[in-house]
This record gives sequence, C-alpha cells and structure tokens, in this order.
Amino acid sequence: MKDSHRGKEREGTASARRNGKASPVTRRTPYLQGQVDGLCGFYAIINAFQCLFPSSFTDDDAWELMTILCGAIAHKFPAVIWKGAGVEDTVALFRAAERYAAKTRHLKGRIVVTRPFARRKIERVQDFWSEVGGWLEAGGPPKANRLACIGIGYPDNHWTLVTRKSAKSVTFFDSWELKRLALRQFTISQDVAKQNGGMHKLDTRQTFLIERIG
Repeated sequence: MKDSHRGKEREGTASARRNGKASPVTRRTPYLQGQVDGLCGFYAIINAFQCLFPSSFTDDDAWELMTILCGAIAHKFPAVIWKGAGVEDTVALFRAAERYAAKTRHLKGRIVVTRPFARRKIERVQDFWSEVGGWLEAGGPPKANRLACIGIGYPDNHWTLVTRKSAKSVTFFDSWELKRLALRQFTISQDVAKQNGGMHKLDTRQTFLIERIG
C-alpha cells in the first residue's frame, strides 16, 4: 500500500530463534508484528505460506523467507521498516515469494499470485467481496489452497490476509491479530470511512490473490 501504511510491515527480533518444527495444521497462529513498525506486508506473505503449506512450512523456513523478502527490496531499507511497503514493493515481495516456493522442494508445491483488480474500478464494495468470496470458495482440494491479501486504507493502512468470506463477515489470518469484520464495516470511499467511525476503506486495486498449486 502507500508508504504511509503503519501496518504494512513489521520487523521481528533476532532473539526468538526458530525451532525447525513445522507449524501444525491445528495451530494456525499467525506470526505477529512488533508494535511500532510497518512490516505487515512481509508478515502477510510469511503467514500466507503458513496457511498454504501447514505441514511443511517450518519456523526455519519463515526466517529464511523473511531474509529473502528483505533482500528483494533491500534498497528501501531502513525507511520501509517504519513507512511500510508500497504497492510496487509488495509486487516485488510476492515475486520473490513465488520463486522461493518454486525452489523449496520440501514445501511440495508452489504459489501463483495474481492482481485481477489492479486496473479495474470497483463501484460497489459488495461486488468486490462477491468476487473475492467466490474465488476463495472455488479453490479445489486441499480446501485452504487460496487466500487473498488485501490493502485496507483509512484508518488502518494495513496489509492483511483474508481466509474466508461469509454472507455477513470476512475472516482474517493477521499479523495484528485481527480476526473478523462485518461486511458492512467496509467502504470504497475515503470520505465515508472518515465520517463513520468503525468503517474501513478498501483499496481494491491493492489486492493480491494467492493460490497454492501442487
């Protein structure tokens, strides 16, 4: 998202080291950002791997992937730590993530990332969620082989992962521990978001659809 995104990414510390064990399917606990950085874009991608490769993506892999992602936009450091990743930065991050999945054999699969809304103007937020929800549900076995990484603008400035869309709400796997929001809490209008407390502006063009293949 924009460079002002405080939640776009957050940096993990070097002290809590990895144990090399795969994250259990039943755990499904996202890696969390620190409280004063903007590294949510990095964490969204790493958490996507945890969801898509639950039996093979380890803590060691998470550290390795973080290193690769940092290297992919090394020219943006150190400012990216507090400013967050812009859209083009996030494109570069996902390209690096696709390459990582393709070459890491023990993951036993790869990812494909697309941006179907990048050049489309969405008139109604309901239309956006209808398409995203339909795409998530259309994924073949295993059931959780699709995710959406979305950009929430005002007031959050945050990258997050959508795992499910129901008739009334959206479920997240999120580095800020965001769990669920009602569909009525979203708008595509900056003015509406600012005038109505509890509303979140969707930056629909900043949407990445992630699919596991294999």
